[in-house]
Amino acid sequence: MHERLWLMLKNYAQLDFGTSFFRGAPVTELIAQKLPVSLSLGLWATLITYLISIPLGIRKAVRHGSAFDVWSSTLVIIGYATPAFLFAILLIVVFAGGSYLSWFPAQGLFSDNFDSLSTWGKVKDYLWHLVLPVSSLVIGGFATLTILTKNSFLNEISRQYVVTARAKGLTEHRMLY
Repeated sequence: MHERLWLMLKNYAQLDFGTSFFRGAPVTELIAQKLPVSLSLGLWATLITYLISIPLGIRKAVRHGSAFDVWSSTLVIIGYATPAFLFAILLIVVFAGGSYLSWFPAQGLFSDNFDSLSTWGKVKDYLWHLVLPVSSLVIGGFATLTILTKNSFLNEISRQYVVTARAKGLTEHRMLY
């Protein structure tokens, strides 16, 4: 038992994950095939999540208790409570030809005619295929970061140095940003 565990850990340290029972190919090769797509989705989702969450959290903190804060908190809670895969299914059904609209492709990272497109066409096609999966990832990710940003910002704007800056006549915009 100890020998098998040691051998497994040694193989993992050498990035040898064995052979897939399902595909019959080395697991490292399968990971290498799918890694670019996963990195692309992850990077785009992270970038968009931060671009939405930080300004939204700041705005929620500045307007704490207002109608905007209440309705945006409702959206944030719904986004947090909805699993990404469920939101992805909803997006596919509504926007990818499931039952209503056929605005986006339901699968794949590129169109069949990708090689014949111009450079600008390839970029547009690539981004067009990313809209639904990235949107489903962003919905779950932005909720936590928005609340964290709001609470951190609320904590900071109640600090003594901010109160002093207000008392000395610093404008609200300059003080917050």
